[in-house]
Amino acid sequence: MNTEDDGRRRWRSTVTATRLAPGAAAALILIPLLIFGVLAVEVARQGSFAFDRTVMLWVHGATTPWLTDAATFVSLLGGKGVPVAAALTALVLCVRRRWVDAGFVLAAYFAASRINVALKALFERTRPDFWEHLSAENTFSFPSGHAMGSMSIAAPLVVLAWGTRYRWPALVAAAFYVLAVGASRVYLGVHFPSDVIAGWCMTVAVVAVFVVIVQVVSQRIRRRAPALAH
Repeated sequence: MNTEDDGRRRWRSTVTATRLAPGAAAALILIPLLIFGVLAVEVARQGSFAFDRTVMLWVHGATTPWLTDAATFVSLLGGKGVPVAAALTALVLCVRRRWVDAGFVLAAYFAASRINVALKALFERTRPDFWEHLSAENTFSFPSGHAMGSMSIAAPLVVLAWGTRYRWPALVAAAFYVLAVGASRVYLGVHFPSDVIAGWCMTVAVVAVFVVIVQVVSQRIRRRAPALAH
C-alpha cells in the first residue's frame, strides 16, 4: 500500500470530495429560505396557521404516560445532546485528521445555535398555550431551537456520509432523528409545528451555505496551490 496516498486520503475532506451541483446548491438554500420566509412573515404579523392548532390538538389527544416519557427523552437528545454529539463527532474527525470536516460540523452547530437565539429575540413569538406544557421553557417559540439543533448535527453527518456507501442509512437515520425531535416538541406543547418547520428550513439552508463555501474555497486552493489541496 502506498503510505503517501493513504496519508492524503486521511487529510482529504469529505465535504470537499462530495460535489454539490450549482442547481442543487441553489435549491437547498433558496427553497428552505423561501418556506422560512413565508412562515416568518405571518409570525411577524402576529398571525396564526390553521394547521398549528389542528396538529397540536390531534397530538394532545394521543397523550399517554409512556409517550410523554419517550418525548421527554427524545427532546433531551435534540437539546443538551446536540452539543455533545457535535463535539464528539468533531473529535473523531480530528483524530482521523479530517480537520475541514471537523470544522464544518462545529461551524454548523455554532451558526445554527446563534441564529436561533437571534431569531427568537427578533420575532418574540410566545409559546403555545393550548394546554399546560409538559416541559418547562422560558424562551420564545419561533423558530424551534431543538429543531435547529437536531438538524445542525443531522444534516452535516448526511453530508459527510454522502460520498460513501452509508449515504442512505445516514439519511434515513437523520430523517428519523429530526422528525422525532420535532414531534417531541409539539407533543410536549412547547412549540407550534410551524416553529419546528421553520427551524428545519433555516438550518438546512445554513448547512448548504457552509458546504458551498467549503467547496468554493477548496477549488480555489486546488487551482492556486495543488500541493496544499492534498
